[in-house]
Amino acid sequence: MRLPSMSSLHRIAVALLLSLAPSAALATDLRIYPAFTEVQQPASQTLTFPFAQWRWIQPSSFSVMGPTPPTLSWQPAELDWLRTQEGQQVSWMQAGQPAVQAVLSRADDLLIQLSTGEYINVQRNELAFSEKPPVQGGMTLRLGSVNPAKSSTLIYRTQALFWTPRYELTLNGSAANLAALAQITNQSDQVFTAGKVDLFGGSVQQQNQAFPAPVMANAGTVSSTNVGGGTFALPTIPGAGNQVRSVGEVRGLQRYALPGGLTLGRGEGRTLPFLKPQVKDFLRYAYVQAYFDAQNRSGQASRRYKFTSSQSLPTGVVDVRENGVLVGSLQLPAVQAGKAVDLDLGTDAELRYEKTVKRTGIEKDAKGQVLSTTSQVTYLFVSTKTAATQVNVREQVYGRSVSVNGQAVQNGQVIVYRQVNVPAGGKASLTFKLKLVN
Repeated sequence: MRLPSMSSLHRIAVALLLSLAPSAALATDLRIYPAFTEVQQPASQTLTFPFAQWRWIQPSSFSVMGPTPPTLSWQPAELDWLRTQEGQQVSWMQAGQPAVQAVLSRADDLLIQLSTGEYINVQRNELAFSEKPPVQGGMTLRLGSVNPAKSSTLIYRTQALFWTPRYELTLNGSAANLAALAQITNQSDQVFTAGKVDLFGGSVQQQNQAFPAPVMANAGTVSSTNVGGGTFALPTIPGAGNQVRSVGEVRGLQRYALPGGLTLGRGEGRTLPFLKPQVKDFLRYAYVQAYFDAQNRSGQASRRYKFTSSQSLPTGVVDVRENGVLVGSLQLPAVQAGKAVDLDLGTDAELRYEKTVKRTGIEKDAKGQVLSTTSQVTYLFVSTKTAATQVNVREQVYGRSVSVNGQAVQNGQVIVYRQVNVPAGGKASLTFKLKLVN
């Protein structure tokens, strides 16, 4: 019986260690964005990612912050184990064919030698082994020139973890309250644990960041250029109990901190309150937007809510409730502190309008060519609502020159704004005249 060499024993030990690699992310810091998470953890010379973790990682996002730019390379974690099988008997299994006995000649490209002495490259799923192989799909990352005595940080992005802002706008009479929630989702089979967690709201563009293929891939090598100041450093946040805190703005992104860290299990989601903005200047109103032409039209006004937030808010879904009843769920655009935001909750079947256009004058030159036309536009609103409603009308007029109600002529596009209060269960109208100069 031939005893394995010392190098073979070493490879076997490595393979066993890889097979026992945990599925939890060894992250010390997490920066969670709406579409991905940036993981920062101490760099080591070798790190294995199980398939449950690797399948969500963006391979081209790997970089290292430290005193020396290392070379990064990755290869299938199973490759170390396969190398221990070189020279061993394997079975080549093809669909619909009997098993063929062979010897694994070279693991890197799955080259086998048949009993006839011939060589052929095969697929991994066509090989059967006499001992149990490790789980497929994992990847081993190796960092060259990393000195364990010197502090270096490995950085990469994963799409397994992300967060979504959510809002609840509750209305009761003239009172309006807005609650902001942070919904953090782990859509993977790994566990995330971090002592420092930041949430970032806003848009971060990414290019060429496709998922890694969920199959055994060729080894890759890149050189890290993200050294020292490669990423901007964020200021330290003073402790603030257990509440999610707004830290401020970073290059157009809103930053929030989760004191106390975070542990999120496999497939787990968590919703946390993260802001308490004050609502000011709240207004319920109806809205009609139209483009001027000579046709009579009718329709329904849309329901609108307008307010100002005391804090800037990242975009997210907002649920709107009136006296506890859900009246709308829609996308809240990114809100700047102190700037009014308009929410369109859809049409209001209880508030209809009829628009009539009547030509009241026409001006021609000596040759009979039309120089200008004057029209009267009338909106009649009919309400079956139980409360009076303010209606805002926006009429967009196109013409070379336009005059509204005999005022000074304006060139090009003109927007006419009008407002009327419609009583509960009643009617109201508004009228304006337009002169279009050819």
